[in-house]
Amino acid sequence: MNDSTDHSAVERLTVDHSTVDHPAIVRLRTELDAAWKGIGALGQLEDVRRDRVVAELRTAVPDEASRAAREVGTAAVVAEISRFADAGVPRTDPAVPAAVIWDDVVHTAAEAARATC
Repeated sequence: MNDSTDHSAVERLTVDHSTVDHPAIVRLRTELDAAWKGIGALGQLEDVRRDRVVAELRTAVPDEASRAAREVGTAAVVAEISRFADAGVPRTDPAVPAAVIWDDVVHTAAEAARATC
């Protein structure tokens, strides 16, 4: 992982959760956290591998958001996605369009959640 990644932003995301979170929200949170951290590490990858990782992020997070929305409803899922979106863009190599990728991931995930119900 890139040493300049702001780990404190992700750590702020993992506090203040209810003690009885629904498993679907926990899975979504895990997927969002992995995506955020993955974007931060993109600068360390070669172009072909980076493209594969980005493609996976752009599909895995929305898929999980859709599944979660079917289980707990759109509002809870969109709220969780918004919390992660508000954390900001992970730091990575300046050559990587992290803001564009993160924005696409969270917006597509929210759209998937809304389209499910």
